[in-house]
Amino acid sequence: MEETGLGVLGGTFNPIHNGHLQIADYVRHLFALTEIHFVISAFPPHKAAQDLIALNHRYAMICLATQDFPDFIPSLIELEPPASSFSIDTLGKLSGRRVYFIAGADSLMEVASWHESGRLLASHNFVFVSRPGVPAVAAAAVLPEAAKARVCDLRGLDMRRARSALRDRGARRGGIFLVDADAPDISASRIRVLLKSRKRVGHLVPRPVHEYIRKLHLYGEQ
Repeated sequence: MEETGLGVLGGTFNPIHNGHLQIADYVRHLFALTEIHFVISAFPPHKAAQDLIALNHRYAMICLATQDFPDFIPSLIELEPPASSFSIDTLGKLSGRRVYFIAGADSLMEVASWHESGRLLASHNFVFVSRPGVPAVAAAAVLPEAAKARVCDLRGLDMRRARSALRDRGARRGGIFLVDADAPDISASRIRVLLKSRKRVGHLVPRPVHEYIRKLHLYGEQ
């Protein structure tokens, strides 16, 4: 399959963890993307500020986590003028590029409530990745009516069969893709709880990120 564009993995990355990296790598290979941009959300409209550490620390951890992956790009595009806290505005800054917005399956259940969701889902490609502990949902039950025809459900397919399905669909045909990435059962909220309880998290985050967190006691651990 020919290279088709770039991926955007957005989030607060509070902190970035191994699950983020595995999902990014899977989607990059599945869609033959040239790059994955890790777009940090400075002012997430759907999340409370509680436990959200400073932006500079979250960005530093992304840089540390991706330093050995030349195709993974830390991004502050949300802060580029004009600042954009909504996905549709941030993705608009990448006009001219073929973009695949990557999100967890939990986002699939709430994307209809996002700012200008109808236009967002009609004008951009989405990849919703299954997550452990998040029940599978029928896209038709949660997406706006106009978006349902764009859904391509690849769940239950391994990499080889998923790529074959994409070739049959047409490499240049965009859509809303549902995929399995065999992602590990990791969440940033769980990592924060473990850190505050002085539990080990070295197996959940990249080593440089773990060292950075411990050195600066970012999450209240001592």
